[in-house]
Amino acid sequence: MTENQEPRNDAVTPRTLVIIPTYNEALNITNQVTGVRENAPEVDILVVDDGSPDGTGAIVDSLAAADDHIHVMHRTEKG
Repeated sequence: MTENQEPRNDAVTPRTLVIIPTYNEALNITNQVTGVRENAPEVDILVVDDGSPDGTGAIVDSLAAADDHIHVMHRTEKG
């Protein structure tokens, strides 16, 4: 940068994504997600559910509906 140049202000603010893989975590997932949100409220959370038959995915869907920082990926096949 030369003396006459203005500093560029197009920098992207870094964001953090916490990924939580799950399978049959219905008893634990609410505590896990709320614990992350309480301790790091600025981060986004992606819960990747591998088709849990215990309702884990539905629980996280409810959490995500109430909080824009929580996201869910429902995997139907292991790949």
